[in-house]
Amino acid sequence: MIKNSLSNRITLVFVFSIILLTILFFIVYKYQNERELEAMKQRQLQSINYIFILYRNNLSPHGINEYFSNFGLRQVTNLNLKQSVLERGIIVFQKKTDLGVFSSIRYNGKYYLYVDNLMSDILLESVYVKKSNNNIWIVFFIALTILISIYISILKSIAPLKELSRQIKKFAAGDMQIDCKSDKDDEIAEVANEFDKAASKLRDLIQSRQLFLRAIMHELKTPIGKGRIVSEMLKDEKAKSRLINIFERLDLLINEFSKIEQIVSKNYSLRFQEYKLIDIIESAIDMLMLEDEKKELYIDLNIDSKMVIRADFESFSLAIKNLLDNAIKYSDDKKVFVELEDGILCISNRAKEFKRPIEEYYKPFVSGSNELKDGLGLGLYIVENIVKLNNFNLDYRYENGMHKFCIDFKE
Repeated sequence: MIKNSLSNRITLVFVFSIILLTILFFIVYKYQNERELEAMKQRQLQSINYIFILYRNNLSPHGINEYFSNFGLRQVTNLNLKQSVLERGIIVFQKKTDLGVFSSIRYNGKYYLYVDNLMSDILLESVYVKKSNNNIWIVFFIALTILISIYISILKSIAPLKELSRQIKKFAAGDMQIDCKSDKDDEIAEVANEFDKAASKLRDLIQSRQLFLRAIMHELKTPIGKGRIVSEMLKDEKAKSRLINIFERLDLLINEFSKIEQIVSKNYSLRFQEYKLIDIIESAIDMLMLEDEKKELYIDLNIDSKMVIRADFESFSLAIKNLLDNAIKYSDDKKVFVELEDGILCISNRAKEFKRPIEEYYKPFVSGSNELKDGLGLGLYIVENIVKLNNFNLDYRYENGMHKFCIDFKE
């Protein structure tokens, strides 16, 4: 699960809201209980003050129990309870008068009034009709239910995002046959439907492009094949050899364009195996279709014949071929150096430094520079993509008047 996902954030917000709601109702509940207890204390004080006024005026209350009952107090007759209250209770306040000592004691959440004088002592329990907290709890559970319902509703509403994300990942991986339509009436459904429309249009465009390219390649292969056959009929061996090489070169270019189209459109299936690096480089050199004497003249090869890499043979050969082709084409002396040192393959050539940052030349169809005026504008773009597909990194540097494109196999 993604740590910073939208559902996690929503869950965090609602958990925080529920905690705040619980704290709020706990404070309200506690405040109400404290008010009720404070009211009991006040009734105890009133009873003490009133009885003191009566005795000061030489008046005597009729019936002590009846008197204190008017203030919500009743006598404790259970001796064990009386002893427990006096021994373990907490004195809230005391008031000494000529009539004796009046003590307010709290014990087990209840308040007691203890009257102690020379004649006798009496323990009174505060009797009160506790206000019901049911309303508070009802409101609390209603608010909690509403909050949880909103939370569940929001999670259900964003649930289609997971399916949409899954479909988008499939689409990005090259699976064009996706379906993310939604019959719901919300913003997520609107996004899903719009994406489905865009995917459908893109799918149609890709299919039409592939059909167009395949049709062109098929139409080109036919005259190339006929030209190859006619070339075999020539009596002039030199002209015959040149024409055969030309038609073979054209056929190779068409196959290469087809492979480039598959790689660019993410429709190329890689087949990773372990190969000797020298075999891949020799395959790339063969794809250049250079004459034997030019191979030795143009390419200075210094490779460990035992070096083995894990790669897709066809695509990686095409990448090396493009690097070699560019190095020969734009070299000042038509010389290319292919070297392997410490697991790093470098293809170098002598030439003037680029006028733009190398990132500009990794873009497809780069134009407006003298360095690439004769190129297709796809060479380095294709090379970088193929190297990434083979899980390697392409590095460039310009040192001592030489361009160096290096691939680190150790990484």
